[in-house]
Amino acid sequence: MQQQLLMWIPFIFTLSVLTFASVLDFKKRTVPNWVWLFAYPIGCIMTLTELAINLIDVQTVLVSFGVSLLLGAVLLYTGFYGGADIKALVFIGLTTPTLPLMLNPVLNVPALPLVLVVFCNSAILSMIWPLSIFILNLKDIVKGKQLFDGLNLTIREKILLLFTTRRIPIDELEKSPRYFPAEEVVLQEDGKPTKKVLYLMKAETNLSKHVNNLKEHPELCKKGVLTSPTIPSITFFTIALTTAPIGTLLFWIITFLGII
Repeated sequence: MQQQLLMWIPFIFTLSVLTFASVLDFKKRTVPNWVWLFAYPIGCIMTLTELAINLIDVQTVLVSFGVSLLLGAVLLYTGFYGGADIKALVFIGLTTPTLPLMLNPVLNVPALPLVLVVFCNSAILSMIWPLSIFILNLKDIVKGKQLFDGLNLTIREKILLLFTTRRIPIDELEKSPRYFPAEEVVLQEDGKPTKKVLYLMKAETNLSKHVNNLKEHPELCKKGVLTSPTIPSITFFTIALTTAPIGTLLFWIITFLGII
């Protein structure tokens, strides 16, 4: 019982670091490297201590760390997750390979690595965000707001943008780090400027460049600009990590009842 309680220490530490990092990322759209320089060594010490007193085995640590590195590499390659998100995932894989509740009391086999559970759950949680954007856009439409002013779009494109973008004043876009431009101004063959939708902007994009592009054409942006409101992926990681013990416990209860 005492050993089980000791295994919660790395979990609480990991959750505390992620909570702090998600707050910084939400406010400033960046997490300073000193956060990870502080967190990683302590996390390594905790994991080595668990290995030394046989709370976990080497195989569990290697699998967890390997999965986190693989996830990090894939997500970094796609560009849809920022550097802080990748560091957070690897940090979870290294510091909290598993939870006491993730050992099946019936089959006596380890469950999936915690980092994989957190990533999958965070991906599911993030699907709620587009729904909230859609509801807000419907309210704007009811009020008579023109969401797609100046854009020539198909019905399918409009539906996609209803779930992923919001129209805000360009001044607000400059002030808030949580909005990504979802349109840009390009020149047609006759030299006339026109607006074009930006899809799937990567996390490490130079936002100043896109904002300046829009500011150069105030006549096209006087009714606002389309933006992609974002919530840091670390926030979803934090929520998923918080709920992981509850979800895992329920899973093993259902498994136990099914075997009985």
